[in-house]
Amino acid sequence: MCSVYFMTLACGVWFSAIADQTVAPSADGTLVDGGDYGTFNGIADSADWSFNQSSFEGAITVSHEGSSHIEHRLIFEFNLNSVTRQPPVVAGLRFKLRGAARFPAETAIVQVFAYPSDLAETLADFSAGPAQLLDEFNIAAFQPETVFEIDVSDHVNVALAETGKRVAFRFQLAAPNLSAQAFMDAVETDPATKPNIVIYDSLAGDLDHDNDIDLDDYAVLADCMAGPESSFVAGCSGSDLNSDAHVDLEDIQIFEIRHTAYGQ
Repeated sequence: MCSVYFMTLACGVWFSAIADQTVAPSADGTLVDGGDYGTFNGIADSADWSFNQSSFEGAITVSHEGSSHIEHRLIFEFNLNSVTRQPPVVAGLRFKLRGAARFPAETAIVQVFAYPSDLAETLADFSAGPAQLLDEFNIAAFQPETVFEIDVSDHVNVALAETGKRVAFRFQLAAPNLSAQAFMDAVETDPATKPNIVIYDSLAGDLDHDNDIDLDDYAVLADCMAGPESSFVAGCSGSDLNSDAHVDLEDIQIFEIRHTAYGQ
């Protein structure tokens, strides 16, 4: 389970440096369930909004005022037919979340579910399944935009073995946080702002080549640390996780997020 996060600035370089392929969503949208008590039941209906009805689709909320309340869920489907690497692959779901600029300063618990899907972009997709809870993240009010990654290798490999080669992920708040909010600044016209699946060329950070990322790998990395002004020494090329010819604190930052997502 992944619960550690890093600022976007700290992680903005390494993904492209080690990624074999990035897959953007093929279908996505915000689904909204709202109304008076009794009609808000976790199932979107004809009175609710659905899918891409504005250029911004980033609210993840459950809120209520008086007798009315409303929920927003984000859904993203990926068509994996463009993946060129043969399974099994190492795959991460990368996304950004920020907290709401609001009082009271409540923490939003954002849950991420995975499920096989061929989204029809209909109200039925609000509760599409069967879904598996992958992880949950505590997003504090006023938390700046933060990058997360979770290991979705199993789900991607299952999808790659199937005819449709599709997998979907749903972002929603855990009850009973009825006044918490979190946001993903996802713009419909810009795929880079949305969650992406990253197919990795290798399990970067597995420095002792035992198919996990743990403290043994960190020991290898620490021994190779030379700083941003020095080239790495012989035998330390694998510790240069962002391929900039140095082993320094940027590589430590990369290792930390990789250890969180793929460690044992």
